[in-house]
Amino acid sequence: MSTPVIVGVGAIAAALTGRHLMKRGFFGAKGAADQWVKGGFRAKMDRKEAVAILGLKDGPTLRNKIKDAHRNIMLANHPDRGGSPYLASKINEAKDLLDREHGKR
Repeated sequence: MSTPVIVGVGAIAAALTGRHLMKRGFFGAKGAADQWVKGGFRAKMDRKEAVAILGLKDGPTLRNKIKDAHRNIMLANHPDRGGSPYLASKINEAKDLLDREHGKR
């Protein structure tokens, strides 16, 4: 009777220890939880948010990477493949904003 209880308590302890170690970065990618931006979208998108949505870094090579970044993220989030129409619209809005800034149409 006490064996299942001991096994259960041991499993819970192992799970809690593993969770704690993962949060500290001992297992998996370091800082994986820090890669996500907290909060939602802004009412009016700005350049910083558009760059973050496309997963790019602001700099001199940004102009050359917009098209490829947009394509890759849309392949993963397209509504025809089960993605959210809202997210797809925000991804397109980010690309359009950055294209307008760089004079592309």
